[in-house]
Amino acid sequence: MSSIHREATRLLYKAMNLTGSPSTDSEYRDLLHKFRGDPTFSLAVQEAAIGLELHILDVSERGLIVAPSSKESRFSLRMVDLRGQFNAEQKVALAMAHLAIAAVFFPTTDRLDDDAKAPLPATLARFRDTLLGTVNRLSDAQGSDETTDVAEDLMPGWQYLKRLPAVNPKAERASASSVDGFVRIAVNRMVEYGLLRMVREGEDEALSLFTATHRLRVHLRELTLPRLFHVTRDAANATGAL
Repeated sequence: MSSIHREATRLLYKAMNLTGSPSTDSEYRDLLHKFRGDPTFSLAVQEAAIGLELHILDVSERGLIVAPSSKESRFSLRMVDLRGQFNAEQKVALAMAHLAIAAVFFPTTDRLDDDAKAPLPATLARFRDTLLGTVNRLSDAQGSDETTDVAEDLMPGWQYLKRLPAVNPKAERASASSVDGFVRIAVNRMVEYGLLRMVREGEDEALSLFTATHRLRVHLRELTLPRLFHVTRDAANATGAL
């Protein structure tokens, strides 16, 4: 393998390390600089990404962000992967929790599109209240002129969440027995995948603060089904949760 191709695969390896950052990794930082300044190297990285069925979404001083280029990619995350033991309703409910959390950080298109606007940190309670507000709004709109095909797609999820208590003190913290539990499952998964970052850990977990990473911003812009995100965000905004 030539030096340029070895460095190209090395950069992709760095990009797929969800906890890595150019700010703390000089090799990653140097490879990013080379990608942005050397067209030959940039092409080699793009060709290597194609071979791995990856798509380059964004490149900046914050890092290289890649995603699977197809559902068949070995790197693709499917709904079934979210929580293997969940039924269909629970999987949609968990997807709604992910979308509601994202809406807390990016309540408007302007805030999502402007990289200079850093998302404000938020607590688990804020995520839970936003998800509850979304559920209530979609429930109130059922059967009205406001109902859309996209809202119908979310119906199994919000109907399931509607039947749950907001909090279940007797259950495990991250369990499917309450709305709060779904939020905690989603937060844990988003931290694991480098979409959220804890900025302050409280003695009481409920007081911990989380913020969105640049990776989440890019994924929302480039990957997330925009209509699903917009319906979730609009429903949360309509209740004053955001």
